[in-house]
Amino acid sequence: AQASLWQSSSRLPGCPVWSSRQPAARNYLETMPPPEGPLTVDDQGIKWGEDTFGPYRVDDRIWTMNEIRDHPMFMEDVPSDISDNPELLALQSLIYDGQTQEELAEHFKNLGNEAFRSSMNKISSQNALSAYTKGLEMECKDDALNAQLHSNRAAVSMRLKKNDKAVDDCRRAVKLDPKNTKAFYRGAKSSEALGLTEQAVKFCKGALESKPGDAELTQMLKKLKKQHEEELEQAHAREEAQAAEEAKFVEAATTVKSVLGKRDVTLGPILFELAMYFQGRKPEPKLVSDAEDAVEWPLLLLYDEFAQSDFVETFDERCSLNDQLQVMFPADRQAEWDEEGKYVWDRLVCYLEYYRSEKSDTTELRKISAGDSLQAELTGMRLPQVLTVHALVDGSGAHASFCREHHLPMP
Repeated sequence: AQASLWQSSSRLPGCPVWSSRQPAARNYLETMPPPEGPLTVDDQGIKWGEDTFGPYRVDDRIWTMNEIRDHPMFMEDVPSDISDNPELLALQSLIYDGQTQEELAEHFKNLGNEAFRSSMNKISSQNALSAYTKGLEMECKDDALNAQLHSNRAAVSMRLKKNDKAVDDCRRAVKLDPKNTKAFYRGAKSSEALGLTEQAVKFCKGALESKPGDAELTQMLKKLKKQHEEELEQAHAREEAQAAEEAKFVEAATTVKSVLGKRDVTLGPILFELAMYFQGRKPEPKLVSDAEDAVEWPLLLLYDEFAQSDFVETFDERCSLNDQLQVMFPADRQAEWDEEGKYVWDRLVCYLEYYRSEKSDTTELRKISAGDSLQAELTGMRLPQVLTVHALVDGSGAHASFCREHHLPMP
């Protein structure tokens, strides 16, 4: 069927047309003169004939599309593994046989240089990267040459904005050849791009050791040193600010513990994983701004029936839970997960979860009044630093199941 693609309406007189009904390879074989002597088959299954010129191999195989595609003349891309392609292996042997590892490494370095200089496009960069890598795979014993390959590959990585890879190659290059100024320079530029100014300074100093007095490198080192000093000052200022902020948190936490201690309330660890609700410092209670004996709590509301939850960053304990629930579950709007619309603020019952004792990690549940100030409920217990309240529809099947599971009075 593929042969029909070669049909043409304008052909020379006497030239046959290839078609699916007239395979060219078969016609060619049929027109070949038969061997003068009998055919023989060797141990490998290869047929041999003989004529006046002597023995010759009889090849009656027809070209397949795979054979055509895999032939070097028709390839669009060279495969990374050529071990199963005899034509490519033969070409490789013609090119590389008889050359030393150093000669091959030099050859690939030159190929990489040509590709790198030819264009800034992606294909040229990819070809350069492949050539330098192939040169390193030759594992030649010339340290200076290997250093050049690493340094040149770093240049490609810098062009591709892969500065971390560039730094790695520069490290290897300067270890192999401490006089490779370009490797030091590229290491400094890549480190600077990564924000590693101190490392960039060290690379730049190495470059000046290999090329003392160079004006460009001297100016670069001066700029990097100044930049590094500014970064150190900024880091010191951040540390001081963080220390002051931490001192404020410690002071505030001490004050909160003192206020809660007057109610015989202590704090324990957070009961549930809350990473989805906040970043950075864990939430903790703090004093309200307009009173000395009231606390703002981080509050976690759990709806066990649907395995849903809400996190309230600050809840003033002088308010009632209904003040919060009325905002979240008004009568005219239902939660997305509440398909029946039964979670309405005035239908809900709430249970506070707290630690059984000062030294125990076991928790208990206590039913609390959602209509009264929460402050009055928070006495004589060990509480998690994020208040945890379970809310259910009063008198529902889920409410009854919850009470049975936790050995609470049935509704």
